Amino acid sequence: MNRNLAIRRFFGAIIIPSVLLGGCSAGSGSSFNGRVESLHPDARSEVAEKVGEPIKLKIPGNAGTGYEWVIAGDLPPFLSQQGRSRFVPNDSERVGAGGDSEFIFIANKSGKGVIRFHYLRSWKKDARPVRWAEVEVTATSGGD
Repeated sequence: MNRNLAIRRFFGAIIIPSVLLGGCSAGSGSSFNGRVESLHPDARSEVAEKVGEPIKLKIPGNAGTGYEWVIAGDLPPFLSQQGRSRFVPNDSERVGAGGDSEFIFIANKSGKGVIRFHYLRSWKKDARPVRWAEVEVTATSGGD
């Protein structure tokens, strides 16, 4: 057998599956240890959590349409977003499948405020939202 062919087979058998499996676990979000709340489009929700505990907010959408959920306006001052939002398809095998946009927030201190989301084509100049969602977040310290 040709030495180059043997090397390619080795890398194909060992390296490629390792990369693929590593990629699957990295994007699965299984390491999140906090509260997960599903929001409904065109509705207002409420969430209460302790200061320092992460909250993952999920909103259904379809990135294949060019629309995405974005934070509209400023966050309440006691909240900070952890990382960037991401879209998680319901079926990763289907191109254009619907799924959820996920946002993770953490309260740095006690407070109460509203996060507003707009569903729009953010790349389009003067884009207007076609849907909205709001969540009122109440963060309390352990003794409140």
